[in-house]
Amino acid sequence: MNPEVRDRAGGRGSVMASVERKEAIRLRPHHLFCSRFLPLELLMRGEGFARVVEELKLLTLAESDVVVAVNEGPDQVCEYCPDYGEGRCQNPVGDEEKVRKWDRRVLEGLGLSYGEEITIRDLAALVAERAPLDFCRDRCPWKSVCSVFGTGEGRDREA
Repeated sequence: MNPEVRDRAGGRGSVMASVERKEAIRLRPHHLFCSRFLPLELLMRGEGFARVVEELKLLTLAESDVVVAVNEGPDQVCEYCPDYGEGRCQNPVGDEEKVRKWDRRVLEGLGLSYGEEITIRDLAALVAERAPLDFCRDRCPWKSVCSVFGTGEGRDREA
């Protein structure tokens, strides 16, 4: 793994621990896709959650050969979120049922399946090719602040 990513992440959260153990990182679809585009300050849900999201963002931007497993339901990021309880998302913006719908739409947009494994490098190429997804345009509650529509990596493309 790129030492700069490890040093800037500043910790051994569940994402980095998986990387160091050479295990696939378990991520639900909207985490695989959206972590590249949402500003960290928007997602402030405590120090542990912020650290794990920052680790994930640094890894996705590094385009490494780290493997990600597409997870159905709560994942390694959720475990650090204060809105996670009783094995499910309890966020007021989107509870587990709503988040699972988001996940299905993102999964369809990326052409991936639950249980599939993909390297972050290949995921980055797939995201660059397909972003923004129909989900981003039609359903995402964060689209007003998401860089997928800006001048960054996820430039808006004509539909």
